[in-house]
Amino acid sequence: MNENVGSLVRRLSRNVGMKTAFMAVGAIAAARLATATNLIIALKGAPAISQKVVQYTCDAAAGKIGVPGDAFSVEYINGGGNSLVVVPILGNSVIFANVLSGSGARYVAQQYTWWEAGGAVTLSSDSPAGKTDSTCRRVESK
Repeated sequence: MNENVGSLVRRLSRNVGMKTAFMAVGAIAAARLATATNLIIALKGAPAISQKVVQYTCDAAAGKIGVPGDAFSVEYINGGGNSLVVVPILGNSVIFANVLSGSGARYVAQQYTWWEAGGAVTLSSDSPAGKTDSTCRRVESK
């Protein structure tokens, strides 16, 4: 057990009892984990890795899909022949993988498609409730 957590449990247990102290520390730990989690992917060899963050805004249909209504960041990650895009949907980081495309660059995850072609992006959601498409544009930095 982490020494800081151990001392916190001891202090809390004196005041509120051991069971309540462990529940409180568990709630604190869960809150910390809920804010962010790192993902590490090991690639064989020493491939070059590139990361790029791009700002986008989408039309009103994007709200039905769950992306933010104002400008949001999308992260592009490339390495070892893999191309990924991380898009915020419904408050979560959704990881899209590049798939074969007739034109542009198409990425898919769950029921979503992020398709870049002709200078614009189409974000689609295809679920049992129906299909929703939104057009997104890159926000040029000033």
